[in-house]
Amino acid sequence: MPIDRRRLPAAPLIEMVHSAARRRREALEELLGPVDGPDRPWLVAALRQAETTGAVTVLMGEQFCDVLGWHPRMVWGDTYDATIADTTPHTGPAPPGTTSAWRQGCRCLDCREANRTAVARSTGRHRLGGERPA
Repeated sequence: MPIDRRRLPAAPLIEMVHSAARRRREALEELLGPVDGPDRPWLVAALRQAETTGAVTVLMGEQFCDVLGWHPRMVWGDTYDATIADTTPHTGPAPPGTTSAWRQGCRCLDCREANRTAVARSTGRHRLGGERPA
């Protein structure tokens, strides 16, 4: 599963968001809404959904943290590190039409490098001096 779609527990995020709203004496809509920026009603809806489901995706958690000026490790600590760590190789079947057997859409460095190498091979890039790769 791509890192962005992995799940984190929602309780620490919900607690910190409500705590920040109380400290700043603002409603959630004001805390998560525009401050010389775009209106973000989807953040409030995402918080309500997290309260219902008890989980939030890594991507949504990172977006909350970006808006509020936090780092995800401030919210989830070691749980965040364990969730985004990718220790298993992504050798599952690739969707039809992909140039490598590695999963597309993954942000880990291994997948990025494997996909970059596979694309370079498929486009027929040649090395300097006309040498062929070993």
